[in-house]
Amino acid sequence: MREDLLEFSALKEHIQNFVASDAGMSALEGLGPFRSWDEAKRRWEMLEEMMDVMSSSEPLVISAIPDIHEMLGIHEGAILEGQDIITISHVLKSSARLKHAVEKTGVYLARISAGIDPLEDLSTEIDAMLDPTGEISETASPLLREMRTQYKSARTSVLAKLEGIIDSLRTKSVLMDDIITKRNDRYVICMRHDHPGQMKGITHDYSRTNKTAYVEPLSIIDENNELNQLKADIVEEENRILKGLTLLILSSAGLILNNLRIYGMLDLLRACAVWAIKNHAVIPRLGTEGINLMGARHPLLLERLGDLTVPLDIKMPEGKDTLIITGPNAGGKTVALKTLGLLISMAKSGLAIPVKPDSLIAPVGNIWVEMDTNQDIQHDLSSFTAHALALKHIYENVTQGDLVLLDEPGSGTDPQQGGAIAVSCIDALRKKGACVVATSHSDLIKLYGMSCPGVENAATAFDDTGMKPLFHLQYGVIGQSRAFEILESIDFPGNIIKEASAVVSRDAGSALSRAMEDISHAGEMRRQAACEMEQAALLKEKAGIELKEIEQIKIRNAMKYKRLIDKVEALANRPKAKDSAKEVKEVRSSEIALELEQIFKESDPGETLSIHKGSSVRFKGTETTGEVLQMYHDTVDVLFGDKRMKVGLEQIEGIKPSAGKPTRKKMLRVSASQQIVLPIKVVGMRVDEALPVVEKAIDQAVLSGQPSLEIIHGTGTGALKKAIRVYLKGLPHVKVISDGSVGEGGGNKTIAVFDVR
Repeated sequence: MREDLLEFSALKEHIQNFVASDAGMSALEGLGPFRSWDEAKRRWEMLEEMMDVMSSSEPLVISAIPDIHEMLGIHEGAILEGQDIITISHVLKSSARLKHAVEKTGVYLARISAGIDPLEDLSTEIDAMLDPTGEISETASPLLREMRTQYKSARTSVLAKLEGIIDSLRTKSVLMDDIITKRNDRYVICMRHDHPGQMKGITHDYSRTNKTAYVEPLSIIDENNELNQLKADIVEEENRILKGLTLLILSSAGLILNNLRIYGMLDLLRACAVWAIKNHAVIPRLGTEGINLMGARHPLLLERLGDLTVPLDIKMPEGKDTLIITGPNAGGKTVALKTLGLLISMAKSGLAIPVKPDSLIAPVGNIWVEMDTNQDIQHDLSSFTAHALALKHIYENVTQGDLVLLDEPGSGTDPQQGGAIAVSCIDALRKKGACVVATSHSDLIKLYGMSCPGVENAATAFDDTGMKPLFHLQYGVIGQSRAFEILESIDFPGNIIKEASAVVSRDAGSALSRAMEDISHAGEMRRQAACEMEQAALLKEKAGIELKEIEQIKIRNAMKYKRLIDKVEALANRPKAKDSAKEVKEVRSSEIALELEQIFKESDPGETLSIHKGSSVRFKGTETTGEVLQMYHDTVDVLFGDKRMKVGLEQIEGIKPSAGKPTRKKMLRVSASQQIVLPIKVVGMRVDEALPVVEKAIDQAVLSGQPSLEIIHGTGTGALKKAIRVYLKGLPHVKVISDGSVGEGGGNKTIAVFDVR
């Protein structure tokens, strides 16, 4: 990427507003696109967690710790000042607090913070030796405490003697001031410069006017000497303590620097998260190819204009590697180009980008940018030559998968020659495997975009009524430059516009221009037709699904009706049920009944219900599955486990077999180990009450694999027994119906023996 044409550094300045520490500033300096997208995805994972934290009711707080690199880089033998050591201790404690706070947030952030070493022993040692001001504590050393006590006592004695001397001299008019001060680190009094003979002593200094002499009386010289010796001893002991702390700190310098690095990274992540939340930025999806940035907004425009920033949809569909953007001047072509480049640079840097959720980017390699930088005066190059050298550099260095952004390539020279050069460059870059996005007014580039496969065209929208750009992209169309219209909108001198119009008549456009207009119009019609065909196909598919569902419902209802009528007829054929038989015949001959019977006769129930020989099916109301062995018109033979049963199609439903395994191995094995259905008792029940109980018991008995079922119905009038046996005769899987043995109640009981093969 030549220079900083995408203004990534300006974006970092906005993020900098949310950085708290010097360590965070250092991390921000290194912010830029990663070498691989895997690194970017790892940063996204951390950033996403940080965005959740900063959006919560308890956002992360980071202290503004100073940069201590210089303190940790002192040369061998140097001693840190107490205040510097306190600063380092503050950094250690802030790092430990941050580690503790981040551990509770998310997996990826906790994984980073785990690298922070709190160095609690070092912090404890510093706190024991130094006061918060950086002064060495009284408890740091017994020897130091004793020497400080002696020093205070000796100082008090010296000051008392000097006070006495001052009192004795007040009547002799030799004092300039009755205060005690210091010169050359020794206590003195202020006397007139002509004091000789009044007091013996050593003059250490004179005032600026030479009227005051600073004199040390001879009587306190020994005590001043003792005081200075004690002070020197104290300084030596303090240096010994500071040296020990310095050595401890320097021995842990590597760990402290690592803490600072992690602290800075977390501070930077926090700043990036706050910026992202403020600007409604999201983490995009990373695809294999294709770009679809929905509602993309340029970050710098967003900072300046806020919600007034017009969002762009920037697309390069899968299967295409080039996007040509055309349209009028000041219509937003370059903004779209810069927006795309900056957002992809941000994404590869692990940042959230201001787009709509679920936007897609391709994993591009390097990003190469060529934009107009005017004449290169420094190197004595014309605008065209500077462009050409930049294009040459890009072509020589671009590799497979790189993204090349070209703003008005081929400009600065003859339009036809410049356009031809630009087309050749775009084509050559594509042949090297690069994705190219270019803006242009050139007719040759527009024609290239319309005629070459793999190229997507877009135009910046223009309001023909208000004669102003709308700052969004329209895809599949070629944009007009509209130079004359724009000049008119800014009140450009009319006579000049008229003269220019006469030179290039808008009514007599070139054959190339007319061809492009025709191709663009035809392309738009093709796209509209394709869209309508796609919608029609979806509607047809939906209608087909709904029709099949209706057919299945009709078939199921027809089969249910048939079985119900069969059962009712069986009951109606009993003695004393002549009226019922007549009613059944009336029902069977009704219009709706005839319609259902006709549906049943004309249809293939198995085909309609998508049940075929070999299909996997489930017995309705249970989890028992099996395989269809044989198809009849409205019944099937099904293998449930190792039991073969004949059931009605309305009693089963098709299921999808698990991929990769033979159907039969998927079946639920039904064996005698399942719960056995005990004899059922329906004595005293009415027929309509007993039959559902018998039906449920029969289904459970057959599925459990037992060979027979006893039904105790009693004697009574015999109506219940007859109804049950009529029902059993209509079941395809009931082979034998008999009374119980004489010893077990005889005719009071019916035994149903099943045909389970």
